[in-house]
Amino acid sequence: MTKRMKWDEIVKTYPNKWVAVADPVMNGDTPDILEGVIIAVLDDNDIDNFEIENFGKGYEYRRTTEGFFNGITGSSITISVG
Repeated sequence: MTKRMKWDEIVKTYPNKWVAVADPVMNGDTPDILEGVIIAVLDDNDIDNFEIENFGKGYEYRRTTEGFFNGITGSSITISVG
């Protein structure tokens, strides 16, 4: 799979999936991907392991459409007990 695509093409081609993108073109300071080279297309159950196995390779990961998924990715959570 190493095809460069624009984000709107990715969303139409791979609805309800996670995509791993290399060499992303980002939208300024936002987390939005404008285009990139697709490395992998993943189901909700597969994204966590893929991220762990490919940590540090500089891929961007996004879900093409909103929906329920397992795990939290790209987030920072702080829990305080007091």
